[in-house]
Amino acid sequence: MERRAMCKNVGVCSRANKVQIITDDDQELKCPECGEEMELVPTTPPPPPPGNTWKKIAIAAVAIAAIGGGAYFGLSSGGDNSKKAVAKDTVATQPVDTIKPVAKDSVKAEPTVNEPKPEPKPEPKPGPKPPTPKPWSSYASFDGSTMTFKKAHRIPGTSRVAQPGDKVQGKWVDGEVNLVRWYHADGSPSETLTHE
Repeated sequence: MERRAMCKNVGVCSRANKVQIITDDDQELKCPECGEEMELVPTTPPPPPPGNTWKKIAIAAVAIAAIGGGAYFGLSSGGDNSKKAVAKDTVATQPVDTIKPVAKDSVKAEPTVNEPKPEPKPEPKPGPKPPTPKPWSSYASFDGSTMTFKKAHRIPGTSRVAQPGDKVQGKWVDGEVNLVRWYHADGSPSETLTHE
């Protein structure tokens, strides 16, 4: 006969609290690892045969059907049948098109709720732009047609160098020489310059 046993030597034995099946009827109930006495574990009873469950379900279904059928017949058979016949005839003789269209004005619209609108965030106004320093402002003054040099520097658009006090007058494009006349502060003759 098959027996189930469990070692209770927790902490010392690695087989503690584990079910071991013993098939030899003559074998003692001692743990093969630690040698301590083992306890028998009761076996669980076998599950009931499957036919019992189906019998219970079938009996319950028959009982529900009987109660439902009895309620149906009890409600439908009671009362005066002549009144029911009159009611059926009355319903059958009424015209089918008794539904009238609803006038558009008779339907009330749901009231509108004015929810507060979020205030728009003000966009930052652009402030005055800081003046952009002109590329020539450190070495000359320029009014759009005449550039007067404060210190020695290359004339924009050429490879020539003007000295302090020299004036370059004429047509300029994007701050560079196009066709100008170069007047020297030291009295040397003036020169005509073009973009190089």
